[in-house]
Amino acid sequence: MLFVRFTDVPDTRIQNYERLPFAEAVIATHDLHQALSEEGTSCSGDFRLFDQTDELLYRGMFTFGTEGTYPNLYHQVKDRVQRIRTKKEDNAKKMWLLDEIETETPDDYKRSSAKSNLIVSSTYQSRLTRLQRRLIYGAAAAGILFTSLFTATQWFIDKEAHAEQVTGGEQAWLDAYDQALQGEESSLIQLLERKDRSEEEDALLVDLYLAEGEDQKALELTDDPILIETKLAGLDLSDTEKLERLHDFQASHPTDEGAFDIAVLERNHEIVAKTKDVEWTAPRVSAKVTAYLFLGDIASANEWASKTNDPNVQEKIDAYQDITTTIDGLNEKLKKTSSKDTSAREKIQAAIAAEEVELETVLYSD
Repeated sequence: MLFVRFTDVPDTRIQNYERLPFAEAVIATHDLHQALSEEGTSCSGDFRLFDQTDELLYRGMFTFGTEGTYPNLYHQVKDRVQRIRTKKEDNAKKMWLLDEIETETPDDYKRSSAKSNLIVSSTYQSRLTRLQRRLIYGAAAAGILFTSLFTATQWFIDKEAHAEQVTGGEQAWLDAYDQALQGEESSLIQLLERKDRSEEEDALLVDLYLAEGEDQKALELTDDPILIETKLAGLDLSDTEKLERLHDFQASHPTDEGAFDIAVLERNHEIVAKTKDVEWTAPRVSAKVTAYLFLGDIASANEWASKTNDPNVQEKIDAYQDITTTIDGLNEKLKKTSSKDTSAREKIQAAIAAEEVELETVLYSD
């Protein structure tokens, strides 16, 4: 029998930290996802999947409502587990898990038709999210001995207001936090590695490992190559450095998402346009739109733009159409200009070149 524990779901209709049977978790996620979709809102939270001996089998984040991809937890776990490539010795366990979720999920909640339309949020997640910042300040001010007693109301403590009260050990956490915000993550990593971490601290450590280039360590904490690859693709790196890290990760932990993100960086528009089965984040939807624009398929670009709430995507399509219309007009004018009028032709050709540069900027502005 399988059990699920949710954490950090802000909606009270989901019980955080409760050990729920998998079937109950599926129903609860389905109901909340449907309710929030009807309300036009969304939220998300982490979950952990265990067997009856409390062995951790899978961890992930579920998004409810308008920004969600899956109608309930069954569909997400099934989709993600199926696409995780495993070693031969681990394949039996993977198949057992897939069989278990099939057995324990009520048939009414397996229907793919229940799946909501894909709407992807454009909200950018920084390396240290607001939750993670609250967590670090909470760990410092509450004292490491009380980490297991944290609640959402205890996590946020203002550093300046308590500057005179912190001990040496607590100050070490605050100093490490400040250093991490300035791009020096090593002290915070060392502190986290030495302590008995909560699930939220594990999530923070994953981001810190990635910031430090320790991709394998990040994977060992999550055992989810799709999650790590997606985070890698979202790092603020040069295209060259990001492409190198994605190629290295893809070589040892291949995923469809990895192949897609590499194709995006290599500007292989045909592959990007043809790809169907990946986890659609806002940047991937934007890349899909760009690929269709480059290929001149405006209808498909508009179709995919409707799958995200990012206004920049539609603005990109509008700008593309405006510029291509201008270029078409200039080309037509060039055709009608006498070949003997060298000066006029050079001016038109220069204008076309300028518009083409602007088009390139619009397509790859993100």
